[in-house]
Amino acid sequence: LEAIYYLATSRSPRTSTDRELVSWSAVEEPLPFARAAGDIQRRDRAVHIEIVVVQPPGGARPLEKRVKIDGVARRALDLLGQVNVVFFSPDDIELVSGGPAVRRHYLDATLCQIDARYCHALAQYRRVLAQRNHLLHVIGEGRGRRDELDYWDDQLVEHGSVVTARRTALLRRLETWGTLIYTELTG
Repeated sequence: LEAIYYLATSRSPRTSTDRELVSWSAVEEPLPFARAAGDIQRRDRAVHIEIVVVQPPGGARPLEKRVKIDGVARRALDLLGQVNVVFFSPDDIELVSGGPAVRRHYLDATLCQIDARYCHALAQYRRVLAQRNHLLHVIGEGRGRRDELDYWDDQLVEHGSVVTARRTALLRRLETWGTLIYTELTG
């Protein structure tokens, strides 16, 4: 199950570091690596996905993740939407009992699997937010100008509006489905 989820998202559902995916015994090999591959039959076509995580020689550099879709090297971001997965674990109770960040993460993971434009807008939003926050820090130290914020504010609005609109649309769909299922279950 972990391998299927990994092929769909390039992330493990049980660990946040790819290093844990490489077997301890493989670390002794000249080129330690882990590999997951699978053939997925979609409605319209078959897709072959392969992900290799490898430790470059010398061991000092971080692991490299290499993704191929139908034999062509691609970015990990390009995996999203190739295989749609839903993963349930005991930790999912956090959707109800946890904070809003947990629910936003769930919406983001869901939307990135079905909407490439959303995933791109979310990545851009996060990048712009990090740069804007850095500028705020620089301004706080007296090394920047407040008028430089205007550009980053405009970028935040541009990408953030896509993120907000898509999350809202998904929530409306979930609300509709939830209402139908609840009514069916309870009468």
